[in-house]
Amino acid sequence: MCVASHPLSRLGAGPAPATTPKPGIDAQSAWATKLIGRKVYKGDTSIGQIEDLLVELDRGTVPAVILSVGGFLGVGEKLVAVPVNQIKVGSEARFVTDLTKEQLTNAPAFVFGKTN
Repeated sequence: MCVASHPLSRLGAGPAPATTPKPGIDAQSAWATKLIGRKVYKGDTSIGQIEDLLVELDRGTVPAVILSVGGFLGVGEKLVAVPVNQIKVGSEARFVTDLTKEQLTNAPAFVFGKTN
C-alpha cells in the first residue's frame, strides 16, 4: 500500500503500534520537507523537480520519488515516479540521476491510486 507523503498524516490507516522513538538519526536520513522542491540534475542540466515522496505505510519504506518533468513555468508538466535508488546526492548536495530528460518525459505519468 503506497500513499503520497504528508507530515504526520496516517490517512486513516488506524493507530500505529507502540514503538520506542529512535534516539538518533541515521546519516542517510533526510526530512521530506528538505527534499520537496529540490531540483534533480543530469550533469549540469536540471531535468525535474521533487514534488513528493511515495511512502509504503505497511513497510515504512520510500519506494519512489515523485518528480515533475517537462513543461515550462508549470504548464505542460507531468508527474513521474522514479525509484528512489535512481536518485543520488551528488557534489554540492545536488540531487542527480543517470536518467535522461527524454526518459523522464517519455515515462508514464504518475497517477496516485492507479496500479499498473
